[in-house]
Amino acid sequence: MRERVKTGILLILIGISIMLTGRLLFGQPALETASPPAYERLAFGELRSPTDQLLPRLRLGAGEAWYILEPWDDGQSRAWELLLELIRAGKPPENATPPNEMTGTAAYALFALPVQANLWLSDSLSAELRVSEVVWFAEEPLKIWFKDNQGLWLTSQLSLLPDGWEEQLVNAFAGSVSYQLFLPADWEPLVTDGDNQILIPVDLPRLAPFSIKPEVLDTEKLLRSIFVNQAMVRRIEERDGAIIYTDGQRGLRLFPSGQIGYTSPKSEPGRETMELAQALRRAAQYLQFMGGWPDHLWIDPFSAAENLPGNNRQGQAEMISLISVQKGMRLLTAEPTVKLLFSDRGVIDYQRQIVLLDSPLGAKRALIDPRQAALSVAEYLKTDGVTVRLIQVYPAYYVGQGTAQPAWVFLFENGQRVFVQGHTGQILASSM
Repeated sequence: MRERVKTGILLILIGISIMLTGRLLFGQPALETASPPAYERLAFGELRSPTDQLLPRLRLGAGEAWYILEPWDDGQSRAWELLLELIRAGKPPENATPPNEMTGTAAYALFALPVQANLWLSDSLSAELRVSEVVWFAEEPLKIWFKDNQGLWLTSQLSLLPDGWEEQLVNAFAGSVSYQLFLPADWEPLVTDGDNQILIPVDLPRLAPFSIKPEVLDTEKLLRSIFVNQAMVRRIEERDGAIIYTDGQRGLRLFPSGQIGYTSPKSEPGRETMELAQALRRAAQYLQFMGGWPDHLWIDPFSAAENLPGNNRQGQAEMISLISVQKGMRLLTAEPTVKLLFSDRGVIDYQRQIVLLDSPLGAKRALIDPRQAALSVAEYLKTDGVTVRLIQVYPAYYVGQGTAQPAWVFLFENGQRVFVQGHTGQILASSM
C-alpha cells in the first residue's frame, strides 16, 4: 500500500513538472509580442533635445522692411539650416570691433539667451563661447559675425559663398510675415531702447476670440509615474474641488480647471550646478514623466533671460518656463503655461495649466495699431511707479475668464509684460 502511495505522488509530481515545463516553453508570449513592463508606458510623448528647445528667431531685411521667422514657423528650419551651413564652413572666430552700420540686406539669428556655440552651431567653436546673436551682412558676404554673452563681437571668415546661397535664403523667408520698423518717436510717451528695434507686422493680424478647453491628461498614469509605491499614497479632497495625492514626501494637486501642481521639497537643494545643455536635457526628462512636452510648448523667446535654465539659480536649482503656441500665436496668461523648478536631485516645484483653442467666438477682425495703446500703457505703468524701456511689441492671445482674447503684448527690459486687448486697446493685465 505504501509503495502505491509513493508511486501516485511521484506520478503527480511528474505531471506537474511536465505542465510547468510546457507553460515555460509554450505558454509565454514571444519577447517581440509581449506587453512592455508598466514603467515603459509611463512616459508622456517623445523626449525633446536641447537643440530643438532653443531655436533662434530669424530676421531678414534691410532698413525699415523685415521678414521674421519664429522658431515654430514652417520655414524656420530651412532658413536656419542655410545659416548653419555658413557657420560650419567658416574659420574659427576671432575677436573684432563691432560691425559698421550697413545698409544692405542682413540676416540675424537671435537666441533667447546666450547658447553654447559648440553645441548649437559648430563643433569647431570654443566650448566657452556663448552666442546671443549671429549676423550675416550681404555687403560683406564672406564674414559671419557672432555676439557673445558679454556683448563682444567675433568674426569668422568664409572661403567662398555657396552658389545661389543668398537666393535660397530669401526663398526660405518667402512665406513669412513682413514687418515694419518703427522709430522711438512712434511709441511716445513710452521710452524705447535704441538697441532693440520694435517691429510690427505690415498687415495687422486678423484674429477672432476663442473659447478654450483644458488639456486632458491620464491621471492614473501621472500618479504611477510620480508615486512608485501606490499603497503609501493618501487622497485628500478639498472644498474647492481640488484633489491632493501625497505619500508624505511629495504632493500632487489636481484642480478642476485642469491645472496641475506638484511639490517635492526633498529635491532641494541640488548637489551640483548644471550647464545650460545639461539643464535642458534634465528638464525634458522630467517633463516626459509629468505630462510631456507637446509640440505646441516652447521656451518663450521674449521671456527675460533670468527665467531660463542656467540664469535663474536658487541655490543649486534651475527654472524653466514654457508657453503654448497655437495657430501661430502665443497663448499667454499672467503666469507661465508650464513652470518647472528642479535640481539634479529631481523636481522641486511644478505648475502646469495648458489650455487649447476650441471654437472661434465671432469673426476675425484686424487688431488695432499698437501705437494707439502706447499712452494707456504708459499711464498704467505710472500707477505702478515703474519707468522702464520698451523692447518688444507683439501679437498674442491672452487667456482669461474662459476665453482667449486677441491681444498686443508690450514687453519691457525688466521682463514685465502688459497685455492690451487687441481690438479695443483696453489694458487686460500685466505680469513679471
